[in-house]
Amino acid sequence: MVSAPQQNGQGAALVSPPPVTRRRSRRLHRLRKSIDLAYQTRLQRLSFDGLTVELLRVADVDALLDRLPKIQFRPDERPPYWADLWPSAIALAGHLRRHVPLRGLRVLELGCGLGLVGIVASRLGAVVTLTDYDADALAFARYNVLYNECEGASIRHLDWHAPKLAETYQRVIASDILYERANFLPLLQFLQTALAPDGRFILAEPNRPVARDFFRLLRDHGYRYERLTETMEVEGERHEVSIYEGGLQSRR
Repeated sequence: MVSAPQQNGQGAALVSPPPVTRRRSRRLHRLRKSIDLAYQTRLQRLSFDGLTVELLRVADVDALLDRLPKIQFRPDERPPYWADLWPSAIALAGHLRRHVPLRGLRVLELGCGLGLVGIVASRLGAVVTLTDYDADALAFARYNVLYNECEGASIRHLDWHAPKLAETYQRVIASDILYERANFLPLLQFLQTALAPDGRFILAEPNRPVARDFFRLLRDHGYRYERLTETMEVEGERHEVSIYEGGLQSRR
């Protein structure tokens, strides 16, 4: 079982920042000031078998999402689902920590949100590119990557419906991105473009029925995978998350 840490009675983990250089401290200050103009924030600490990550996140996600019915989104906009720390991201971060050798590998994270999974991958020695479509998500991810001293990580905007990639990756990782069928074909095409010939994907999914169609699509296009289901507890609630790891089947 994977457990996420409980927060203190004030709804926030009390954490002290790691030692910082003066230049890094100034960058953190500028990023935090910009974020705090738009959001109330708090820090949360998570631990994965001794690997500790401290995340800046939105203080009250429910209040943020409650405003959604009043907002009319354009076709090129997305609701701010990135603002929450989803069980799938926590499960994937733990899975990488326990089961996946990443040192020295080129890794791309899709839909990085607050940056948890990419930060763990970076701390495990990968050269990570964290990507998201939403500018605010990227701002939080940029802050969290810098705060957690991930020197081998970079941040970039990416729309996987129209990706512009200069290189391929040995691993593509993502959590909880299979909630709309409209994403399935673009995601398949993205994997076909982004993965190196021997590359593998690692996807965390909270067992939504709709996601089954995506994995059928993968099989139909020559991809094979293994599935591992983990049970975890987040803020007193139990969740089951499946981790799918695979790649293109060898044609030998």
